[in-house]
Amino acid sequence: MKQYTISPTEQVVFAAAALLALGYLLKSEKFLFFAMLLLGVLLMAWLWYRFALSRVTYRRQFSETRAFVGETINVTLSVSNRKILPLPWLRVDDFVSEDLPFTDASPEKSHIPGLAMIKQYFALSWFERTGRVYHIDCRRRGMYRFAQLRLETGDPFGLFRVQRDLLQEDRLIIYPQIKPVLGLDFLRKELFGVHLADRRLLEDPVHMRGVRPYIPQDDLRYIHWKATARAGRLQTKIFEPSTAPNVMVFVNIATFAKLWQGVDNVLLERVVSVAASMCAYAVEQKLLVGLSANGTVFRSDQPLRVMPSRSPKQLALLLEALAGINGYAGSKFEPFLLRDSARLPWGATIVAITAVVTPDLEVVLLRLRKSGRKVVLLSLAEERVRWLDGVRVYHMPGRTQEEAFHFSPADALAPSPESPV
Repeated sequence: MKQYTISPTEQVVFAAAALLALGYLLKSEKFLFFAMLLLGVLLMAWLWYRFALSRVTYRRQFSETRAFVGETINVTLSVSNRKILPLPWLRVDDFVSEDLPFTDASPEKSHIPGLAMIKQYFALSWFERTGRVYHIDCRRRGMYRFAQLRLETGDPFGLFRVQRDLLQEDRLIIYPQIKPVLGLDFLRKELFGVHLADRRLLEDPVHMRGVRPYIPQDDLRYIHWKATARAGRLQTKIFEPSTAPNVMVFVNIATFAKLWQGVDNVLLERVVSVAASMCAYAVEQKLLVGLSANGTVFRSDQPLRVMPSRSPKQLALLLEALAGINGYAGSKFEPFLLRDSARLPWGATIVAITAVVTPDLEVVLLRLRKSGRKVVLLSLAEERVRWLDGVRVYHMPGRTQEEAFHFSPADALAPSPESPV
Protein backbone atom coordinates (compact mmCIF):
# COMPACT_ATOMS: atom_id res chain seq x y z
CA MET A 1 0.00 0.00 0.00
CA LYS A 2 1.44 3.37 -1.04
CA GLN A 3 2.35 5.65 1.85
CA TYR A 4 1.21 9.25 1.57
CA THR A 5 3.68 11.97 2.54
CA ILE A 6 2.72 15.50 3.48
CA SER A 7 4.43 18.22 1.50
CA PRO A 8 5.90 21.34 3.16
CA THR A 9 3.11 23.43 1.67
CA GLU A 10 0.45 21.21 3.21
CA GLN A 11 2.26 21.34 6.57
CA VAL A 12 2.16 25.15 6.56
CA VAL A 13 -1.55 25.14 5.62
CA PHE A 14 -2.39 22.67 8.41
CA ALA A 15 -0.32 24.65 10.94
CA ALA A 16 -2.02 27.92 9.97
CA ALA A 17 -5.45 26.31 10.17
CA ALA A 18 -4.68 24.79 13.58
CA LEU A 19 -3.37 28.11 14.96
CA LEU A 20 -6.38 29.93 13.58
CA ALA A 21 -8.79 27.43 15.18
CA LEU A 22 -6.98 27.57 18.53
CA GLY A 23 -6.92 31.35 18.42
CA TYR A 24 -10.69 31.53 17.99
CA LEU A 25 -11.37 28.82 20.58
CA LEU A 26 -9.00 30.21 23.20
CA LYS A 27 -9.51 33.82 22.16
CA SER A 28 -5.73 34.15 22.01
CA GLU A 29 -4.30 37.02 20.01
CA LYS A 30 -0.90 35.30 19.84
CA PHE A 31 -2.31 32.24 18.11
CA LEU A 32 -4.27 34.45 15.70
CA PHE A 33 -1.17 36.55 15.00
CA PHE A 34 0.96 33.51 14.16
CA ALA A 35 -1.88 32.05 12.08
CA MET A 36 -2.15 35.25 10.05
CA LEU A 37 1.65 35.36 9.76
CA LEU A 38 1.72 31.85 8.31
CA LEU A 39 -1.13 32.68 5.93
CA GLY A 40 0.76 35.80 4.82
CA VAL A 41 3.89 33.76 4.18
CA LEU A 42 1.82 31.22 2.28
CA LEU A 43 0.21 33.93 0.14
CA MET A 44 3.58 35.56 -0.59
CA ALA A 45 5.12 32.21 -1.50
CA TRP A 46 2.21 31.47 -3.82
CA LEU A 47 2.52 34.84 -5.56
CA TRP A 48 6.27 34.27 -5.91
CA TYR A 49 5.60 30.87 -7.44
CA ARG A 50 2.94 32.34 -9.73
CA PHE A 51 5.22 34.96 -11.30
CA ALA A 52 8.65 33.37 -10.82
CA LEU A 53 9.18 32.30 -14.46
CA SER A 54 7.51 35.26 -16.10
CA ARG A 55 9.93 37.40 -18.14
CA VAL A 56 12.69 34.82 -17.70
CA THR A 57 14.57 34.17 -20.95
CA TYR A 58 17.28 31.71 -21.85
CA ARG A 59 19.63 32.10 -24.77
CA ARG A 60 22.34 30.07 -26.47
CA GLN A 61 24.97 32.06 -28.35
CA PHE A 62 27.53 30.25 -30.53
CA SER A 63 30.81 31.66 -31.73
CA GLU A 64 30.13 29.62 -34.91
CA THR A 65 27.16 27.45 -35.86
CA ARG A 66 29.21 25.65 -38.54
CA ALA A 67 32.70 24.34 -38.08
CA PHE A 68 35.17 21.84 -39.51
CA VAL A 69 36.71 18.85 -37.80
CA GLY A 70 39.62 19.95 -35.62
CA GLU A 71 38.24 23.38 -34.70
CA THR A 72 37.03 24.54 -31.28
CA ILE A 73 33.95 26.70 -30.82
CA ASN A 74 32.44 28.46 -27.81
CA VAL A 75 28.81 28.40 -26.73
CA THR A 76 27.49 30.87 -24.15
CA LEU A 77 24.44 29.75 -22.20
CA SER A 78 22.86 32.82 -20.58
CA VAL A 79 19.68 33.46 -18.60
CA SER A 80 17.96 36.79 -17.90
CA ASN A 81 15.45 37.83 -15.23
CA ARG A 82 13.72 40.88 -16.66
CA LYS A 83 11.43 41.77 -13.73
CA ILE A 84 11.60 43.23 -10.25
CA LEU A 85 10.97 39.88 -8.55
CA PRO A 86 14.31 38.17 -7.79
CA LEU A 87 14.94 34.45 -8.14
CA PRO A 88 16.78 32.97 -5.15
CA TRP A 89 17.47 29.84 -7.18
CA LEU A 90 16.91 28.72 -10.74
CA ARG A 91 17.73 25.36 -12.27
CA VAL A 92 18.17 25.07 -16.04
CA ASP A 93 18.40 21.68 -17.73
CA ASP A 94 19.65 22.07 -21.30
CA PHE A 95 19.11 18.97 -23.45
CA VAL A 96 21.83 18.40 -26.06
CA SER A 97 23.03 15.59 -28.31
CA GLU A 98 24.58 12.93 -26.11
CA ASP A 99 27.74 12.65 -28.27
CA LEU A 100 28.47 16.38 -28.35
CA PRO A 101 32.13 16.67 -27.20
CA PHE A 102 32.31 19.37 -24.50
CA THR A 103 35.75 20.03 -23.02
CA ASP A 104 34.59 21.64 -19.75
CA ALA A 105 31.15 20.14 -19.14
CA SER A 106 29.90 16.65 -18.36
CA PRO A 107 26.32 16.25 -19.57
CA GLU A 108 24.27 13.59 -17.78
CA LYS A 109 22.06 11.03 -19.45
CA SER A 110 18.46 12.08 -19.80
CA HIS A 111 15.16 10.29 -20.22
CA ILE A 112 15.03 11.35 -23.90
CA PRO A 113 16.79 8.90 -26.26
CA GLY A 114 19.81 10.43 -27.98
CA LEU A 115 19.93 13.47 -25.69
CA ALA A 116 22.02 14.31 -22.64
CA MET A 117 21.38 17.03 -20.07
CA ILE A 118 23.53 19.93 -18.87
CA LYS A 119 22.43 20.96 -15.37
CA GLN A 120 23.00 24.59 -14.39
CA TYR A 121 22.07 26.49 -11.21
CA PHE A 122 21.70 30.27 -11.01
CA ALA A 123 20.65 32.91 -8.49
CA LEU A 124 19.29 36.06 -10.13
CA SER A 125 18.37 39.40 -8.61
CA TRP A 126 15.99 41.81 -10.28
CA PHE A 127 16.82 42.71 -13.88
CA GLU A 128 19.97 40.60 -13.88
CA ARG A 129 21.55 38.58 -16.66
CA THR A 130 24.24 35.96 -16.21
CA GLY A 131 25.72 33.12 -18.22
CA ARG A 132 28.43 30.52 -18.61
CA VAL A 133 30.77 29.74 -21.47
CA TYR A 134 31.47 26.19 -22.59
CA HIS A 135 33.92 24.92 -25.19
CA ILE A 136 33.16 22.28 -27.80
CA ASP A 137 35.95 20.28 -29.36
CA CYS A 138 34.91 19.43 -32.93
CA ARG A 139 36.49 16.00 -33.07
CA ARG A 140 33.91 14.34 -35.30
CA ARG A 141 31.65 15.58 -38.05
CA GLY A 142 27.91 15.49 -37.55
CA MET A 143 24.77 17.48 -36.86
CA TYR A 144 24.32 18.13 -33.16
CA ARG A 145 21.20 19.43 -31.47
CA PHE A 146 20.47 21.68 -28.56
CA ALA A 147 16.96 20.36 -28.53
CA GLN A 148 14.98 21.77 -25.60
CA LEU A 149 15.33 23.03 -22.06
CA ARG A 150 13.61 22.88 -18.70
CA LEU A 151 13.40 25.76 -16.22
CA GLU A 152 12.62 25.14 -12.55
CA THR A 153 12.44 27.57 -9.65
CA GLY A 154 10.39 28.33 -6.56
CA ASP A 155 9.80 30.68 -3.67
CA PRO A 156 12.44 31.44 -0.99
CA PHE A 157 10.60 29.37 1.61
CA GLY A 158 10.61 26.15 -0.39
CA LEU A 159 6.83 25.82 -0.36
CA PHE A 160 6.11 25.95 -4.09
CA ARG A 161 8.05 24.83 -7.18
CA VAL A 162 7.27 25.72 -10.76
CA GLN A 163 8.66 23.97 -13.83
CA ARG A 164 8.43 24.83 -17.51
CA ASP A 165 9.58 22.94 -20.61
CA LEU A 166 10.54 24.99 -23.67
CA LEU A 167 11.09 23.68 -27.20
CA GLN A 168 14.00 25.96 -28.06
CA GLU A 169 16.12 24.17 -30.66
CA ASP A 170 19.50 25.18 -32.06
CA ARG A 171 21.73 23.16 -34.35
CA LEU A 172 25.48 22.89 -34.60
CA ILE A 173 26.95 21.47 -37.82
CA ILE A 174 30.47 20.06 -37.92
CA TYR A 175 31.56 19.55 -41.51
CA PRO A 176 33.68 16.59 -42.62
CA GLN A 177 37.43 16.99 -42.83
CA ILE A 178 38.60 18.31 -46.21
CA LYS A 179 42.02 17.34 -47.59
CA PRO A 180 43.76 17.79 -50.95
CA VAL A 181 42.86 15.12 -53.51
CA LEU A 182 45.86 13.92 -55.53
CA GLY A 183 46.32 11.49 -58.39
CA LEU A 184 42.96 11.94 -60.11
CA ASP A 185 44.19 12.82 -63.60
CA PHE A 186 40.69 12.64 -65.07
CA LEU A 187 40.00 15.97 -63.35
CA ARG A 188 42.24 17.95 -65.65
CA LYS A 189 42.03 15.71 -68.72
CA GLU A 190 38.35 15.82 -69.50
CA LEU A 191 36.31 17.27 -66.68
CA PHE A 192 37.32 20.76 -65.66
CA GLY A 193 36.70 23.95 -67.56
CA VAL A 194 33.92 25.22 -69.80
CA HIS A 195 33.88 23.67 -73.28
CA LEU A 196 32.17 25.00 -76.37
CA ALA A 197 29.41 22.70 -77.49
CA ASP A 198 29.50 21.14 -80.95
CA ARG A 199 25.79 21.82 -81.32
CA ARG A 200 23.78 24.66 -79.93
CA LEU A 201 21.67 22.63 -77.53
CA LEU A 202 21.88 24.92 -74.50
CA GLU A 203 22.90 28.52 -73.96
CA ASP A 204 24.98 29.57 -70.99
CA PRO A 205 23.56 32.82 -69.51
CA VAL A 206 26.95 33.57 -67.92
CA HIS A 207 28.78 34.03 -71.25
CA MET A 208 27.06 36.73 -73.38
CA ARG A 209 28.20 37.01 -77.00
CA GLY A 210 26.18 40.04 -78.19
CA VAL A 211 22.68 41.31 -78.96
CA ARG A 212 20.18 40.99 -81.79
CA PRO A 213 16.62 42.18 -82.55
CA TYR A 214 13.95 40.60 -80.40
CA ILE A 215 11.55 38.03 -81.87
CA PRO A 216 8.36 36.74 -80.18
CA GLN A 217 9.94 33.36 -79.41
CA ASP A 218 12.67 34.90 -77.23
CA ASP A 219 12.62 34.79 -73.43
CA LEU A 220 11.59 38.13 -71.94
CA ARG A 221 14.13 37.66 -69.13
CA TYR A 222 17.00 38.15 -71.60
CA ILE A 223 15.95 41.50 -73.08
CA HIS A 224 18.91 43.92 -73.14
CA TRP A 225 17.28 47.15 -72.00
CA LYS A 226 20.27 49.46 -72.56
CA ALA A 227 20.68 48.23 -76.14
CA THR A 228 16.91 48.58 -76.59
CA ALA A 229 17.07 52.23 -75.51
CA ARG A 230 19.89 52.95 -77.94
CA ALA A 231 18.33 51.14 -80.92
CA GLY A 232 14.77 52.27 -80.33
CA ARG A 233 13.44 48.69 -80.59
CA LEU A 234 13.61 45.60 -78.44
CA GLN A 235 16.99 43.86 -78.37
CA THR A 236 17.71 40.46 -76.80
CA LYS A 237 20.96 39.01 -75.53
CA ILE A 238 22.88 36.34 -77.44
CA PHE A 239 24.69 33.79 -75.28
CA GLU A 240 27.64 31.57 -76.04
CA PRO A 241 26.50 28.01 -76.66
CA SER A 242 28.43 26.09 -74.04
CA THR A 243 28.19 23.18 -71.69
CA ALA A 244 29.61 23.29 -68.18
CA PRO A 245 30.51 19.83 -66.88
CA ASN A 246 28.07 18.34 -64.40
CA VAL A 247 29.60 16.12 -61.72
CA MET A 248 27.42 13.90 -59.55
CA VAL A 249 29.15 12.31 -56.59
CA PHE A 250 27.51 9.06 -55.47
CA VAL A 251 28.50 7.96 -51.97
CA ASN A 252 28.12 4.41 -50.71
CA ILE A 253 27.40 4.58 -46.98
CA ALA A 254 27.67 0.82 -46.55
CA THR A 255 31.06 -0.34 -45.28
CA PHE A 256 30.37 -4.07 -45.66
CA ALA A 257 29.08 -6.11 -48.57
CA LYS A 258 25.97 -7.07 -46.56
CA LEU A 259 23.97 -4.34 -44.87
CA TRP A 260 23.27 -6.48 -41.82
CA GLN A 261 26.99 -6.86 -41.06
CA GLY A 262 27.08 -3.50 -39.30
CA VAL A 263 29.10 -0.31 -39.71
CA ASP A 264 32.83 0.30 -39.76
CA ASN A 265 32.89 3.84 -38.37
CA VAL A 266 36.53 4.50 -39.26
CA LEU A 267 35.96 3.53 -42.87
CA LEU A 268 32.69 5.46 -43.06
CA GLU A 269 34.37 8.66 -41.88
CA ARG A 270 37.06 8.13 -44.48
CA VAL A 271 34.51 7.76 -47.27
CA VAL A 272 32.61 10.88 -46.17
CA SER A 273 35.82 12.90 -45.93
CA VAL A 274 36.85 11.85 -49.46
CA ALA A 275 33.41 12.82 -50.79
CA ALA A 276 33.62 16.23 -49.07
CA SER A 277 37.09 16.84 -50.48
CA MET A 278 35.91 15.95 -54.00
CA CYS A 279 32.92 18.29 -53.73
CA ALA A 280 35.05 21.15 -52.40
CA TYR A 281 37.58 20.80 -55.20
CA ALA A 282 34.88 20.61 -57.90
CA VAL A 283 33.12 23.72 -56.57
CA GLU A 284 36.46 25.52 -56.46
CA GLN A 285 36.83 24.76 -60.17
CA LYS A 286 33.38 26.33 -60.80
CA LEU A 287 31.72 23.05 -61.79
CA LEU A 288 28.11 22.08 -61.36
CA VAL A 289 28.53 19.45 -58.67
CA GLY A 290 25.85 17.43 -56.91
CA LEU A 291 25.68 14.69 -54.32
CA SER A 292 23.62 11.58 -53.75
CA ALA A 293 23.96 8.79 -51.17
CA ASN A 294 22.09 5.63 -50.30
CA GLY A 295 20.89 7.11 -47.02
CA THR A 296 18.42 9.71 -45.79
CA VAL A 297 18.52 13.36 -44.80
CA PHE A 298 19.29 14.04 -41.14
CA ARG A 299 16.20 13.36 -38.97
CA SER A 300 14.09 12.65 -42.04
CA ASP A 301 13.03 9.82 -44.32
CA GLN A 302 13.76 11.83 -47.47
CA PRO A 303 16.55 10.57 -49.78
CA LEU A 304 19.88 12.32 -49.45
CA ARG A 305 20.27 14.15 -52.72
CA VAL A 306 21.65 17.57 -53.71
CA MET A 307 21.31 18.26 -57.42
CA PRO A 308 24.05 20.16 -59.32
CA SER A 309 23.67 23.92 -59.12
CA ARG A 310 25.51 27.22 -59.63
CA SER A 311 24.23 28.58 -56.32
CA PRO A 312 26.87 30.31 -54.16
CA LYS A 313 25.57 28.20 -51.27
CA GLN A 314 26.09 24.92 -53.11
CA LEU A 315 29.23 23.88 -51.21
CA ALA A 316 27.55 24.58 -47.86
CA LEU A 317 24.59 22.43 -48.91
CA LEU A 318 26.89 19.60 -49.98
CA LEU A 319 28.94 19.67 -46.78
CA GLU A 320 25.81 19.92 -44.66
CA ALA A 321 24.34 16.85 -46.35
CA LEU A 322 27.57 14.92 -45.76
CA ALA A 323 27.72 16.05 -42.13
CA GLY A 324 24.32 14.48 -41.45
CA ILE A 325 25.19 11.03 -42.83
CA ASN A 326 24.89 8.25 -40.29
CA GLY A 327 25.90 4.63 -40.62
CA TYR A 328 22.53 3.40 -41.81
CA ALA A 329 22.32 2.61 -45.54
CA GLY A 330 18.73 2.69 -46.68
CA SER A 331 19.33 0.50 -49.74
CA LYS A 332 22.04 -1.41 -51.56
CA PHE A 333 24.37 0.80 -53.53
CA GLU A 334 24.16 -1.04 -56.86
CA PRO A 335 20.40 -0.60 -57.59
CA PHE A 336 20.50 2.85 -56.01
CA LEU A 337 23.28 3.99 -58.37
CA LEU A 338 21.51 2.59 -61.41
CA ARG A 339 18.21 4.17 -60.49
CA ASP A 340 19.43 7.59 -59.34
CA SER A 341 21.83 8.15 -62.24
CA ALA A 342 18.84 8.21 -64.61
CA ARG A 343 17.96 11.67 -63.22
CA LEU A 344 21.18 13.23 -64.49
CA PRO A 345 21.78 15.12 -67.74
CA TRP A 346 23.35 12.89 -70.35
CA GLY A 347 26.74 14.61 -70.32
CA ALA A 348 27.16 14.46 -66.55
CA THR A 349 30.10 12.59 -65.03
CA ILE A 350 29.25 9.95 -62.44
CA VAL A 351 31.80 9.66 -59.60
CA ALA A 352 31.14 6.66 -57.35
CA ILE A 353 32.91 6.65 -53.98
CA THR A 354 32.78 3.39 -52.06
CA ALA A 355 34.72 1.31 -49.56
CA VAL A 356 33.12 -1.91 -50.85
CA VAL A 357 33.48 -2.99 -54.48
CA THR A 358 31.31 -6.00 -55.26
CA PRO A 359 30.92 -7.89 -58.54
CA ASP A 360 27.41 -6.46 -58.81
CA LEU A 361 28.81 -2.93 -58.58
CA GLU A 362 31.30 -3.66 -61.36
CA VAL A 363 28.43 -4.89 -63.55
CA VAL A 364 26.45 -1.70 -62.87
CA LEU A 365 29.43 0.55 -63.67
CA LEU A 366 30.10 -1.27 -66.94
CA ARG A 367 26.43 -1.05 -67.84
CA LEU A 368 26.41 2.71 -67.28
CA ARG A 369 29.57 3.08 -69.34
CA LYS A 370 28.19 1.05 -72.24
CA SER A 371 25.09 3.22 -72.25
CA GLY A 372 27.29 6.26 -72.92
CA ARG A 373 27.83 7.63 -69.41
CA LYS A 374 31.13 9.00 -68.12
CA VAL A 375 31.89 6.85 -65.09
CA VAL A 376 34.64 7.20 -62.46
CA LEU A 377 35.15 4.83 -59.53
CA LEU A 378 37.04 5.91 -56.40
CA SER A 379 37.66 2.80 -54.35
CA LEU A 380 38.70 2.77 -50.70
CA ALA A 381 38.62 -1.02 -50.46
CA GLU A 382 41.59 -2.86 -49.01
CA GLU A 383 42.10 -4.90 -52.18
CA ARG A 384 42.97 -3.16 -55.41
CA VAL A 385 40.13 -3.04 -57.93
CA ARG A 386 40.62 -4.75 -61.25
CA TRP A 387 40.59 -2.84 -64.52
CA LEU A 388 37.11 -2.10 -65.93
CA ASP A 389 36.78 -1.38 -69.63
CA GLY A 390 35.90 2.28 -70.21
CA VAL A 391 35.59 3.09 -66.49
CA ARG A 392 38.25 5.26 -64.87
CA VAL A 393 39.15 3.41 -61.69
CA TYR A 394 41.24 4.88 -58.85
CA HIS A 395 42.24 3.22 -55.62
CA MET A 396 43.34 4.33 -52.17
CA PRO A 397 43.44 2.15 -49.04
CA GLY A 398 40.66 3.26 -46.75
CA ARG A 399 42.59 3.12 -43.49
CA THR A 400 45.68 5.15 -44.30
CA GLN A 401 46.14 8.43 -42.42
CA GLU A 402 47.87 11.09 -44.52
CA GLU A 403 47.73 14.83 -45.02
CA ALA A 404 46.15 14.32 -48.47
CA PHE A 405 44.07 11.72 -50.28
CA HIS A 406 46.39 10.14 -52.83
CA PHE A 407 44.64 7.92 -55.37
CA SER A 408 46.45 5.72 -57.85
CA PRO A 409 44.88 4.73 -61.20
CA ALA A 410 44.09 1.10 -61.97
CA ASP A 411 45.37 1.43 -65.55
CA ALA A 412 48.40 -0.61 -64.60
CA LEU A 413 46.13 -3.62 -64.33
CA ALA A 414 44.69 -3.11 -67.78
CA PRO A 415 45.46 -5.86 -70.36
CA SER A 416 48.13 -5.04 -72.92
CA PRO A 417 47.19 -4.83 -76.62
CA GLU A 418 49.02 -8.11 -77.35
CA SER A 419 47.36 -10.05 -74.56
CA PRO A 420 43.89 -11.53 -75.02
CA VAL A 421 41.07 -9.89 -73.14
